Amino acid sequence: MKSKKIIAMAIVTAVMATLVGSASAQNYPRRPVEMVIPFGTGGASDIFARQYSEIASKYLGKPLVAVNKGGAGTIEGLLYAFGAPADGYTIMEITPSLLIVEAQNKSSVKFRKEFEPIMKVQSDVVLFGVAAKSPHKTIDDLITFAKANPKKLKIGGLSPGGLDDYIANGFARAAGIQWTYVPYKSGSELKAAVLGGELDVYQDKLISFMSLASGGDIKPLVVLHDKRLDVPELKDVPSSVEKKVNFTQGSWRGFVIKKDTPPPVKKIIIDAFQKAYDDPAYKEMEKKEMTNLIPGYMKADEFRKSWDTEFDAYATIFKDLGLVKQ
Repeated sequence: MKSKKIIAMAIVTAVMATLVGSASAQNYPRRPVEMVIPFGTGGASDIFARQYSEIASKYLGKPLVAVNKGGAGTIEGLLYAFGAPADGYTIMEITPSLLIVEAQNKSSVKFRKEFEPIMKVQSDVVLFGVAAKSPHKTIDDLITFAKANPKKLKIGGLSPGGLDDYIANGFARAAGIQWTYVPYKSGSELKAAVLGGELDVYQDKLISFMSLASGGDIKPLVVLHDKRLDVPELKDVPSSVEKKVNFTQGSWRGFVIKKDTPPPVKKIIIDAFQKAYDDPAYKEMEKKEMTNLIPGYMKADEFRKSWDTEFDAYATIFKDLGLVKQ
């Protein structure tokens, strides 16, 4: 008899949850929705999230209001979004940085456990290059020198223990070399360092990289991808896989909501973001920013599966570097 009561209560609870979710969906959204950007203003991810939010707002029916929470290497944004109700009124932009935070055990909030994907929108390829006056003319030259002179070469990036750190050391591990990673606070400082001779190797995402390569200040040596890019200025630049270095990590951008958001509300959000992705305004945006050169789009289920694969790779590298907190 007791077991029957338990089963009955479970059924009632499930039915009530469904009814509440349906009611929420009928009224959603009643007010503007926050778009949490776990980065400061003015960077590539901030600009992307604001532009995409403007397009998605048309289909959601209410404004998506940008909220920048850029402290502590995305942890501030993670905690802010986690602290909000699971009601669909808080959406967060994500990049690999959120998985890296979890891989290094830097936050008590475990990203993969507490959030659910909306979609992955785009991927961004990374390149390595050297200053025009560098003695290293090809990626083969660079790797040969690095093997003969462990840790002598300096490669720069943004923040220690972040995506740039992972990319620099992941490539080195795959190439069988060692070099020294030097973190900088901003992209402008990083560019000044390589042009001023403080750094031997420059890494950056495509559109930012091209601002220096097009002017002849930087010579691109390798694209971290499985094939060459369809960009006229880069037609002679080999891919990492072509050079037998099996490392292709770049960046990507997508969106998530808090776990336990009512399914009908989640569906409304996914539908609106999908329509934004299909909108000609977004297609023009990604063409201009060259984020359409490699496949990036993933629906929610596929996107979620990809988190685990990337997490394992990050955890391996950062354990080797001694950057995983116990």
